[in-house]
Amino acid sequence: MTPFADRYQRQMRLPRFGADAQRRLRASRVLVAGCGALGTMACEQLCRAGVGAIDIVDRDVVEPSNLQRQTLFTEQDALRREPKAEAAKARLRQVNAECTVRAFVDDLHAGSMLRYASAADIILDCLDNFETRYLLNDGAVELGLPLVYAGAVGMRGMAAALLPITGACRAGARVVYGDARATPCLRCLAPEPPMPGEAETCETVGVLGPAVGIAASIEAGLAIRLLAEGADAVPASMVRFDLASLEFRDASIASARDASCPCCALGERRFLRAVESPWRVLCGRNAVELRLATATDAAGLDRIAARLGAGSERGARSVRGSLDPSLGATSVQVLLAEGGTLVLVEGTTDPERARSAVAAAVGL
Repeated sequence: MTPFADRYQRQMRLPRFGADAQRRLRASRVLVAGCGALGTMACEQLCRAGVGAIDIVDRDVVEPSNLQRQTLFTEQDALRREPKAEAAKARLRQVNAECTVRAFVDDLHAGSMLRYASAADIILDCLDNFETRYLLNDGAVELGLPLVYAGAVGMRGMAAALLPITGACRAGARVVYGDARATPCLRCLAPEPPMPGEAETCETVGVLGPAVGIAASIEAGLAIRLLAEGADAVPASMVRFDLASLEFRDASIASARDASCPCCALGERRFLRAVESPWRVLCGRNAVELRLATATDAAGLDRIAARLGAGSERGARSVRGSLDPSLGATSVQVLLAEGGTLVLVEGTTDPERARSAVAAAVGL
């Protein structure tokens, strides 16, 4: 019996909560993909709310630049370059010993996605790159699991709970809903990831910590309510906000499901079914080659050159530039290729470090 019997009493007084809802939370398992700013804040709120089990997948390590907004980490974590998943697990154990936290120091890819997601009741997207985000969507649709998405950059953010049609009336589901409550999947809303250099990143435009906090709080709130109250109590909406203008708005996504969506309607799981490795380490060159499924074009290369700054070199089908050393790599070259985009990252042999550096510097 916990010595903190009144731990959840304020939460249990909420409408549609109470003891039954608290028991549902305690019996739930949440997969948190990514343990940066969004992931740390969302994990802490899930843990404090009484979610019984949290699985964290992140391969990165804690660095000083993380401390401005990644709330579970300390200066000692950064000095020791602790893996983020392990550092988060240690901190969450101090927050709520009743919560079982598993840390996986790994990257999500086509070969690992279903292994990590298959035990979950709900998935939280706390990622910082679009290629992996679309992989996460494929996994959620494949397994019929709710996917709660959030993002923040600059002073803006957004969040939504996506309930794929493949999970409607799924036997044994923790979050139960029917066809009428199903929502679009990510590819219904955005059929393809943005081209490299098209999306803003925290590295290129900065990010206000409280903006991340708001997005993560909405994301955690959606997950908690889905698990505790059920899908019918949670609006099918996309929430957007801008702290620069103090604007908050939401838009219904209830009728936005695409009947011809290649993922949730036609069964294509392009990112999940990838058989070719999306990367290879270049022997003897201290470099990694990334192959992106997303194609770019001349305008995309121009945007990337602008983000890399005045020292970048623009060729007919490529652009090359230096990276900030804090990203863990020294330079990047983006090349137009058949069927996608090739990215050569120098200064590292760690594929996940290379991907994170490019995602931060130019956007993926």
